[in-house]
Amino acid sequence: MATFYVLPPREALEAAVSSLFARLLPGLPLPADSWGTLSEHLARAANWPDDVFLVPRDELPEGDPAEALAEGYGADAADRVIEVSLARGPRGVSLAGR
Repeated sequence: MATFYVLPPREALEAAVSSLFARLLPGLPLPADSWGTLSEHLARAANWPDDVFLVPRDELPEGDPAEALAEGYGADAADRVIEVSLARGPRGVSLAGR
């Protein structure tokens, strides 16, 4: 069973990471793709399973994220989908019935 995290759009992720590091490490430069770099390092350092996928919302077509993941990423009814919002936090979405 895979777990897909549908994250806010990449632009929002970049802004959130930049804001966090500007407060933690003021004056130090960040890589151009700070979100991509951070997510890669986190995945390795935390030893996340290979069946965990972080998908920025703007990489999916408009509409139902579960449907888009099924069509574009091969997700199926046994997989978990967690939509993440910077404003409200995560919530689960069902793939059942696919």
